[in-house]
Amino acid sequence: MSERAAARDTLGAALGFSQDSATETWWGNCPGCGAARASVGLTSFSCPECPPIGLDRASVQFSAAAFDTPDAVEKINIFSPEFMGDWRAGQLAPVSAIPTHLPTLNRIMRDDGGGIGIAKSGWLMVVGGSPGFGKSAFVLNLASAALNAPIPEPVAFISLEMSKAQLATRLYALHSGTAIKLLEKGSFSELAWHDTSQKFGGLPPVWVPDRLMSGWQDIVAYVKACHSEGCRYFILDHLQCVALGDDEALHRGIQRVISELRAWAVEAESAIVICSQFNRATSSVMETPRSSGLFGGHSIESHADVICLLDHSRYHRAGNTAKTYCCITKSRHGPCLEIPVEWDYRTLRQREAEPDEEGSWPK
Repeated sequence: MSERAAARDTLGAALGFSQDSATETWWGNCPGCGAARASVGLTSFSCPECPPIGLDRASVQFSAAAFDTPDAVEKINIFSPEFMGDWRAGQLAPVSAIPTHLPTLNRIMRDDGGGIGIAKSGWLMVVGGSPGFGKSAFVLNLASAALNAPIPEPVAFISLEMSKAQLATRLYALHSGTAIKLLEKGSFSELAWHDTSQKFGGLPPVWVPDRLMSGWQDIVAYVKACHSEGCRYFILDHLQCVALGDDEALHRGIQRVISELRAWAVEAESAIVICSQFNRATSSVMETPRSSGLFGGHSIESHADVICLLDHSRYHRAGNTAKTYCCITKSRHGPCLEIPVEWDYRTLRQREAEPDEEGSWPK
């Protein structure tokens, strides 16, 4: 099957269309206007009432349909006895939040019920920074912290750059404290692996795709599959690698990706973490990190609950230790501040520095 045929079939199936076995064209109701006899072919999406659009742009424009967002919205009176009873029961229920590896970050991310960590109530957290300054290490530490939480949490990790073997190597090293080089192909140590594997008993699943993905429809299907297995914590590394069609549709596509992920997370009572890099044009002139300089900046600023930026201007590495600041530039439930972070490159383990340690750090 050609790439165009695969893209046609992916979009047709995602829209719930039916395929004609003779022509292989998909037919159904237009998700835009509702008209019958809309079709998905090898090169375009066509509708009797709408202008035809190219297949790549249609995949972006109609990606929201994959999340099955309900059309009808019910009216609810928040002063009704039924709603107030449900609200009170919710406030008294145990708080569902996932701790991070940074104590200060936990404290400022309080859910409405006072939870500490990333709330599983539709929260969207964005981790931003320049290439090579620790974004992937940061979100791997978020995943490890979820596994070590008082109530361990399954994680779905979607890396659009690393293979499942590379991702596993890094997470094994981080979680166990074993140096990456002892677990990598070419220098694998059986003794190190024996000690490492003993530390994985009883952990919840960490779901990773069986292959590298980039298409938005594939990512949506993967997220929904993991959610059906009980996962409510999703990490996407990183936004630039999501295939969204041609340049003209890119900005609109990013807006849809972020807004639809946020809306779905609320509906599914889940938490989502997204990595995003700074735009090349802005990263070279920024003295301090700003969320407006991120790829997808305006959409991120609008929809994210928490934005954490790793400060490239104060990054410092000496030997196996790297230091920088995690700048919280947006927090819906707490203050915006800076958190000193250092990590060991041998294992990727990160920790929050003590206040008295900061005096020797680059300012």
